[in-house]
Amino acid sequence: MIRRRTFARTAGTIAAAALVAARSARAQPGPWPGKVIRIVCGFSVGTTTDLLARLLAARLTERLGASVVVENRPGAGGTIAAAQVARAVPDGHTLMLASLALTLAPRLFNNLTFRPIEDFQPIGMMGYAPNVMLAGLNVPITSIAELIAEAKKEPGKLRYASSGPGSGSWIGCKLLEVKAGIVLEEVPYASTAQATNDALGGQVELHCPSLAGGMPLVKDGRLRPLGVTSAKRSAAAPEIPAIAETVPGYDASAWYGVVGPAGMPEPIVRRLSEEMQTILNDPSVQLTLRTAGLDVEAGGAGTLRTVMADALVSGNDLMDRIGYRPH
Repeated sequence: MIRRRTFARTAGTIAAAALVAARSARAQPGPWPGKVIRIVCGFSVGTTTDLLARLLAARLTERLGASVVVENRPGAGGTIAAAQVARAVPDGHTLMLASLALTLAPRLFNNLTFRPIEDFQPIGMMGYAPNVMLAGLNVPITSIAELIAEAKKEPGKLRYASSGPGSGSWIGCKLLEVKAGIVLEEVPYASTAQATNDALGGQVELHCPSLAGGMPLVKDGRLRPLGVTSAKRSAAAPEIPAIAETVPGYDASAWYGVVGPAGMPEPIVRRLSEEMQTILNDPSVQLTLRTAGLDVEAGGAGTLRTVMADALVSGNDLMDRIGYRPH
């Protein structure tokens, strides 16, 4: 009996020690980077998120002397990728190129398996990407002020192409409705290409694509720019006024930054943050990002944490005001 009790106590002690060791190993990984670093992207190849992830991966590979690769996990508005990263081992080898989609997710989808603030470790801020409000050439509107006046004269007459709830076009137009007190008619599209075709053909009066996607249409004289959705003019197109110049307090630009799973060791977070800021301060990188429609605003973990918290509040406010419920 004494032997059995002694064995039980010993086994219990060994099991407890093993559990502590496992938890310690999870929180305190070995030399970093010790293997390939993955930047998970919740959207498909060729999107703004994907382009930013690939540029960052290439530069981090050079600076860290380790392989950094992009893993695309598109679907469900980026929530498939976010769920994967949230449950990953927080050892600095799994990161995510995050955006406004992360903080909007709880208001767009039911039954999420992650929390957008608590389950992620902010690492570094990259910047903001605005959309641009465009009007067809057959539409007698040349400014946001004229758009608002026309919409107030005939509520619901002006139609806008929407890529669906949570998309930049949807947020940009919904926020304009709320801030300016107008009513627009949403016309949903499964693809930006079809939305663009219908805007060019006059089936919808307004189109609000990403700035990078919209500028070729502006430069070719095919659609007329009315304003960018950021709080101030974009460095990528300083000639186009910000909607906020007409509608105070308006800001529908999307933030972009890098996060990892919660619980990452502070030295790894600090190293990654410092490397990111060095990369983003490179003039050649800034030029590339401006071409991709990003207004670079590099910042550390604290900056990104504040941006995410603010975006969660503003996103909730917009959803409450338009009465949107997750599905």
